[in-house]
Amino acid sequence: MYPTLPLAPPGRRAMTGAALLWASLLLWFVALALATPFDHDESQYVAGAMLSGRLTIFRDFLYLQPPLHAWAYAPLAWLFPSHVLTAMRLATAFSAIGALWLIRSAQRTAGISRDSATLALMLMASTAAFQFTAGVVRNDMLPTLLLAGGTMLSLRALKERRRDLWLVAGLCLGLAISAKLNFAPVGAAVGLFLLFGDRRTGFGDAGLLAAGAGFGLVPLLLAWAAAPEAFVYGVITYGATAPHAWYAANGAGDELALLGKTAQLLLALVKGPTLIALLLIGCDRFMTRDRPRSAERRLVLWMVAGALTGAALPTPAQLQYVMPLIPPLALALGHFLDDARDWNARRRHVLLGLLSAGVVPGMIAPIGDIAAMTSRGSPVLEAEAGAEWAGSVVRHETRGATVATLSPHMMAGSGLRLDPRFAAGPFAYRTGWTVPVTQARRLHIMTPQTLSDMDAAPPAAILTGYERGTRTLPLAVDAGLIAYARRRGYRAMAMPDGTGTLYVRIPADRSPLRREARPVQAR
Repeated sequence: MYPTLPLAPPGRRAMTGAALLWASLLLWFVALALATPFDHDESQYVAGAMLSGRLTIFRDFLYLQPPLHAWAYAPLAWLFPSHVLTAMRLATAFSAIGALWLIRSAQRTAGISRDSATLALMLMASTAAFQFTAGVVRNDMLPTLLLAGGTMLSLRALKERRRDLWLVAGLCLGLAISAKLNFAPVGAAVGLFLLFGDRRTGFGDAGLLAAGAGFGLVPLLLAWAAAPEAFVYGVITYGATAPHAWYAANGAGDELALLGKTAQLLLALVKGPTLIALLLIGCDRFMTRDRPRSAERRLVLWMVAGALTGAALPTPAQLQYVMPLIPPLALALGHFLDDARDWNARRRHVLLGLLSAGVVPGMIAPIGDIAAMTSRGSPVLEAEAGAEWAGSVVRHETRGATVATLSPHMMAGSGLRLDPRFAAGPFAYRTGWTVPVTQARRLHIMTPQTLSDMDAAPPAAILTGYERGTRTLPLAVDAGLIAYARRRGYRAMAMPDGTGTLYVRIPADRSPLRREARPVQAR
């Protein structure tokens, strides 16, 4: 079908080609993990993983996501204490490779031809959503990996009539939900398909799937049992209320209205061939609605519908929320490309042109980031060097080792202890006015109204400068922390990256002459 894309020549050449392809993908995603600039969302994920190793999530600090990602990444914080960011970024990159490998295995189970499967896989990997979530520390790639495994097992269970596999597939889907809630609709779609989408399946298969999913949801139940109020607020209430409050405070409330949210979702789908693939598959499904389809193909379409629902649920609609679409859409697109083998050459070339054009918007940013790294260095390694510098300064100048910051990821590897009340990064803090002071203290979160609580045990250092607002959301979140540090006489030092400011609490008995012996330009 695709003579210009000899992706899978026979015999030894096929094995060599596949090995080169996977090696190239691994090299790409490792480079991307080191090159991608920081997204401020990473603050809560890095902090959650670091603190989970010594504290109980929700009971001792607030987390704004389901717990599985924090628990899965917690060992990296104590295995690589000086290179936490690098370890977590690389773990995400390896998860991306694992997700693609499982998707490829699912395509093979579904009977998709090798060239169609490879092309569909590469197209989905080129989406901006996949490239972005493969390069940062977030809780999107881990559930994508689990969903890919659940998809592969579901197809095997359906094709091989192995009911035991529904239990394992359900486990994978449940674990995906325990990492990210917007993966729930695609899991529900599998269960609904077993009940209503295929005459060969029914309540028995759906029951096994549900039982496996129940085991996969155990992390959620354990986290809820540890601190029910904090769990409900962090996982449900915050996401339903805080974004609206924050956008309204910045005069951007319209972006969260239905029209604005729809536009954001479409923009996320346009950044890559996702929207083109959805339109092609949808049109083909309508035009050939009377054609019989295998159970495996119908299951994939049900999963695409569920994943699209999951992508539309969160507010605001953002790039990473389309990740539930990647595994089922890679399968549906592979089936579509196989069907297109019967088209004439001109139609096939137009199809390839459309899909290839869709790749461009998704790859502009990652290519630019990797190119920038070749001249300016890795932002990850720069941040680790800055954290090491900050840790040495604080240990030299003070007797304490605690740091308060809305950017905890910038202190990973410093050897300093993060104040757990800042574990949620800027997010719970910036809408602190929506939480009564008494509840904020019960939830173990810091808000602008409770900053004076730090006076009981002042932190040795306060890091600011990384939450100065954006064009669309201009409020500077860390202004309160800066004011607190200045009022309490903290000494300001510029971070090596020229962006952040480290405020250090100098003990009263330290000699002024000694302090002046290590001058650092303040910001």
